[in-house]
Amino acid sequence: MEFRKLIIFAKQPILGHVKTRLAKSIGDTSALEVYTELLALTSMITTKVNAKKFVYWDQLPEIPNSFFGKEYAHKTQSDGDLGEKMASAFREELTEKNYKTLIIGTDCPFVTNGILEKAYLELEKSDFVLGPAKDGGYYLLGMSEFHPSVFTGIPWSTEAVLSLTINRIKELNLSYSLLEELNDVDTVEDWKEWKQMI
Repeated sequence: MEFRKLIIFAKQPILGHVKTRLAKSIGDTSALEVYTELLALTSMITTKVNAKKFVYWDQLPEIPNSFFGKEYAHKTQSDGDLGEKMASAFREELTEKNYKTLIIGTDCPFVTNGILEKAYLELEKSDFVLGPAKDGGYYLLGMSEFHPSVFTGIPWSTEAVLSLTINRIKELNLSYSLLEELNDVDTVEDWKEWKQMI
């Protein structure tokens, strides 16, 4: 496994609980269909990644869904805002030293296996790696040592997330690498862009 870990943040595909911003335009049922497709895509992309893989769900159901196979470990996200949830996951996975650890969500179908491989390579020379999203956030974050301050005081789901995170890294006098900018699927237009691409 080359001392690599991959954390995937996901939500259970429950009607009315996923892609709520998208649902305002296309309705809960269609939004759920989009999300289940995003889950399947994330599974397909990450299956080939040479790493220990962990899916952190918002909740674990009594009957597990079939989106991620037996090579994935399943855990539950902690309480708190997105930053607290991510910090908790990194804290847990980086108790084993020297693991290059990445976190992604399920909202970016444009991520490829090649991008994830590049992210791991960047961690050989940088303290952090970030995948910028077009909305000002990031679709990927990676580190080999746990630095909780990159998760505190960040206004999540705003266009300032990436820039503030980079500022935090600079305050720590640490290095970072940026991957190519990609688009998250949050709106109807984002989903159409993805569909046109494939």
